[in-house]
Amino acid sequence: MTRPLAVFMFILAPAFASAAPMVLPDQDVAVTYTMANPNTGPQTYNMSYFAAQELARVEAPAQGLYILANLPAGQAQIIVPALHAIVEAPDFSAYTQMLMHADSSSFHAIGPGHYAGLACETYLITEPQGTATACITATGVILHFKGTDTRGTADITATSVVFAPQSVANFQAPAGFSPINLPPGTLAALLQGQ
Repeated sequence: MTRPLAVFMFILAPAFASAAPMVLPDQDVAVTYTMANPNTGPQTYNMSYFAAQELARVEAPAQGLYILANLPAGQAQIIVPALHAIVEAPDFSAYTQMLMHADSSSFHAIGPGHYAGLACETYLITEPQGTATACITATGVILHFKGTDTRGTADITATSVVFAPQSVANFQAPAGFSPINLPPGTLAALLQGQ
Protein backbone atom coordinates (compact mmCIF):
# COMPACT_ATOMS: atom_id res chain seq x y z
CA MET A 1 0.00 0.00 0.00
CA THR A 2 1.21 3.48 -0.74
CA ARG A 3 1.34 6.49 1.50
CA PRO A 4 -0.97 8.56 -0.77
CA LEU A 5 -3.71 5.95 -0.28
CA ALA A 6 -3.50 6.58 3.46
CA VAL A 7 -3.72 10.33 2.82
CA PHE A 8 -6.88 9.75 0.77
CA MET A 9 -8.48 7.76 3.60
CA PHE A 10 -7.28 10.08 6.36
CA ILE A 11 -8.50 13.33 4.80
CA LEU A 12 -11.79 11.86 3.65
CA ALA A 13 -12.41 9.93 6.86
CA PRO A 14 -14.15 12.79 8.70
CA ALA A 15 -16.18 13.42 5.57
CA PHE A 16 -17.83 10.03 5.86
CA ALA A 17 -19.46 11.05 9.12
CA SER A 18 -20.75 14.36 7.83
CA ALA A 19 -24.45 14.77 7.12
CA ALA A 20 -23.89 16.14 3.62
CA PRO A 21 -22.85 15.21 1.08
CA MET A 22 -23.40 11.49 1.17
CA VAL A 23 -19.98 9.87 0.70
CA LEU A 24 -20.77 6.23 1.31
CA PRO A 25 -22.45 4.62 -1.69
CA ASP A 26 -26.14 3.88 -1.21
CA GLN A 27 -25.87 0.69 -3.29
CA ASP A 28 -23.36 -2.01 -4.17
CA VAL A 29 -20.66 -0.74 -6.50
CA ALA A 30 -17.24 -1.56 -7.94
CA VAL A 31 -14.91 1.31 -8.84
CA THR A 32 -11.50 1.30 -10.52
CA TYR A 33 -9.30 4.22 -9.51
CA THR A 34 -6.04 5.54 -10.88
CA MET A 35 -3.79 7.24 -8.37
CA ALA A 36 -1.18 9.68 -9.65
CA ASN A 37 2.18 8.92 -8.08
CA PRO A 38 5.17 11.10 -9.05
CA ASN A 39 7.62 8.50 -7.72
CA THR A 40 6.34 5.36 -9.44
CA GLY A 41 3.86 6.55 -12.07
CA PRO A 42 0.10 5.93 -12.01
CA GLN A 43 -1.17 3.06 -9.87
CA THR A 44 -4.49 1.25 -10.14
CA TYR A 45 -6.77 0.38 -7.22
CA ASN A 46 -10.04 -1.54 -7.32
CA MET A 47 -12.63 -0.70 -4.68
CA SER A 48 -15.81 -2.66 -4.14
CA TYR A 49 -18.51 -1.85 -1.62
CA PHE A 50 -21.25 -3.99 -0.06
CA ALA A 51 -23.87 -1.43 0.95
CA ALA A 52 -26.10 -3.58 3.17
CA GLN A 53 -23.33 -4.10 5.74
CA GLU A 54 -21.08 -1.10 4.87
CA LEU A 55 -18.13 -3.30 3.92
CA ALA A 56 -15.34 -2.16 1.61
CA ARG A 57 -12.60 -4.01 -0.24
CA VAL A 58 -9.68 -2.12 -1.77
CA GLU A 59 -7.35 -4.11 -4.00
CA ALA A 60 -3.82 -2.89 -4.70
CA PRO A 61 -2.68 -5.17 -7.56
CA ALA A 62 0.80 -3.65 -7.81
CA GLN A 63 1.44 -4.44 -4.14
CA GLY A 64 -0.19 -7.87 -4.28
CA LEU A 65 -2.53 -7.20 -1.38
CA TYR A 66 -6.00 -6.00 -0.54
CA ILE A 67 -7.71 -4.31 2.38
CA LEU A 68 -10.99 -5.36 3.96
CA ALA A 69 -12.78 -2.68 5.97
CA ASN A 70 -15.82 -3.14 8.18
CA LEU A 71 -16.90 0.45 8.64
CA PRO A 72 -19.50 0.05 11.43
CA ALA A 73 -17.08 -2.10 13.46
CA GLY A 74 -14.16 0.24 12.81
CA GLN A 75 -11.98 -2.67 11.71
CA ALA A 76 -9.60 -3.18 8.82
CA GLN A 77 -7.42 -6.08 7.75
CA ILE A 78 -4.68 -6.19 5.13
CA ILE A 79 -4.75 -9.48 3.23
CA VAL A 80 -1.45 -10.62 1.67
CA PRO A 81 -2.25 -13.65 -0.54
CA ALA A 82 1.41 -14.39 -1.37
CA LEU A 83 2.10 -14.94 2.35
CA HIS A 84 -1.30 -16.48 3.15
CA ALA A 85 -1.42 -13.80 5.83
CA ILE A 86 -4.00 -11.53 7.42
CA VAL A 87 -2.29 -8.45 8.82
CA GLU A 88 -4.16 -6.93 11.73
CA ALA A 89 -3.07 -3.29 11.61
CA PRO A 90 -4.30 -1.07 14.45
CA ASP A 91 -3.24 2.08 12.60
CA PHE A 92 -5.35 1.19 9.57
CA SER A 93 -8.31 0.25 11.75
CA ALA A 94 -8.01 3.71 13.29
CA TYR A 95 -8.57 5.22 9.83
CA THR A 96 -11.65 3.02 9.46
CA GLN A 97 -13.04 4.06 12.84
CA MET A 98 -12.69 7.69 11.78
CA LEU A 99 -14.97 6.99 8.83
CA MET A 100 -17.85 6.43 11.17
CA HIS A 101 -17.11 8.71 14.11
CA ALA A 102 -15.32 11.89 13.06
CA ASP A 103 -17.25 15.08 12.39
CA SER A 104 -14.70 17.85 11.97
CA SER A 105 -14.85 18.38 8.19
CA SER A 106 -16.32 21.38 6.45
CA PHE A 107 -17.76 21.09 2.93
CA HIS A 108 -18.22 23.85 0.36
CA ALA A 109 -19.72 23.01 -3.04
CA ILE A 110 -17.58 24.55 -5.79
CA GLY A 111 -19.15 23.20 -8.98
CA PRO A 112 -20.08 20.21 -11.10
CA GLY A 113 -17.68 17.58 -12.42
CA HIS A 114 -17.74 14.54 -14.66
CA TYR A 115 -15.60 11.40 -14.39
CA ALA A 116 -15.96 7.80 -15.60
CA GLY A 117 -19.15 8.74 -17.45
CA LEU A 118 -20.91 10.03 -14.33
CA ALA A 119 -21.82 13.49 -13.10
CA CYS A 120 -20.67 14.60 -9.65
CA GLU A 121 -20.51 17.69 -7.46
CA THR A 122 -17.09 18.99 -6.47
CA TYR A 123 -16.56 20.00 -2.84
CA LEU A 124 -13.76 21.79 -1.09
CA ILE A 125 -13.14 19.86 2.12
CA THR A 126 -11.31 21.45 5.03
CA GLU A 127 -10.53 19.81 8.33
CA PRO A 128 -7.82 20.11 10.96
CA GLN A 129 -5.50 17.57 9.30
CA GLY A 130 -5.57 18.94 5.75
CA THR A 131 -7.56 20.14 2.75
CA ALA A 132 -8.93 18.39 -0.31
CA THR A 133 -11.35 18.54 -3.18
CA ALA A 134 -13.64 15.62 -3.92
CA CYS A 135 -16.15 15.10 -6.71
CA ILE A 136 -18.99 12.97 -5.33
CA THR A 137 -22.05 11.57 -7.10
CA ALA A 138 -25.54 12.01 -5.68
CA THR A 139 -25.40 8.29 -4.75
CA GLY A 140 -22.25 8.71 -2.67
CA VAL A 141 -19.51 7.48 -5.03
CA ILE A 142 -16.28 9.47 -4.94
CA LEU A 143 -15.13 9.96 -8.53
CA HIS A 144 -12.17 12.25 -7.97
CA PHE A 145 -10.16 13.22 -4.92
CA LYS A 146 -7.14 15.47 -4.53
CA GLY A 147 -5.86 16.29 -1.08
CA THR A 148 -2.87 17.15 1.07
CA ASP A 149 -2.11 16.67 4.73
CA THR A 150 0.99 16.16 6.87
CA ARG A 151 1.42 12.67 5.38
CA GLY A 152 1.61 13.85 1.79
CA THR A 153 -0.60 14.31 -1.26
CA ALA A 154 -3.13 12.06 -2.98
CA ASP A 155 -4.67 12.50 -6.44
CA ILE A 156 -7.17 9.76 -7.30
CA THR A 157 -9.55 9.52 -10.27
CA ALA A 158 -12.24 6.93 -11.00
CA THR A 159 -11.86 5.37 -14.45
CA SER A 160 -14.71 2.84 -14.21
CA VAL A 161 -17.84 2.59 -12.06
CA VAL A 162 -20.11 -0.48 -12.16
CA PHE A 163 -23.26 -0.65 -10.05
CA ALA A 164 -23.85 -4.37 -9.51
CA PRO A 165 -24.60 -6.69 -6.58
CA GLN A 166 -21.49 -7.70 -4.63
CA SER A 167 -21.00 -11.03 -2.90
CA VAL A 168 -20.48 -10.72 0.86
CA ALA A 169 -17.88 -13.51 0.58
CA ASN A 170 -15.52 -11.06 -1.15
CA PHE A 171 -15.45 -8.97 2.02
CA GLN A 172 -14.35 -11.77 4.34
CA ALA A 173 -10.80 -12.87 5.10
CA PRO A 174 -9.84 -16.13 3.37
CA ALA A 175 -10.02 -19.31 5.44
CA GLY A 176 -6.68 -20.79 6.40
CA PHE A 177 -4.69 -17.55 6.31
CA SER A 178 -2.45 -16.87 9.33
CA PRO A 179 -2.94 -13.69 11.36
CA ILE A 180 -0.02 -11.30 11.82
CA ASN A 181 -0.30 -8.47 14.32
CA LEU A 182 1.45 -5.15 13.76
CA PRO A 183 2.14 -3.02 16.82
CA PRO A 184 0.63 0.48 16.85
CA GLY A 185 2.78 2.86 14.79
CA THR A 186 4.24 0.18 12.51
CA LEU A 187 1.92 0.73 9.57
CA ALA A 188 2.37 4.49 9.76
CA ALA A 189 6.16 3.99 9.72
CA LEU A 190 5.91 1.71 6.70
CA LEU A 191 3.69 4.19 4.86
CA GLN A 192 6.09 7.00 5.70
CA GLY A 193 8.73 5.27 3.63
CA GLN A 194 6.55 5.02 0.49
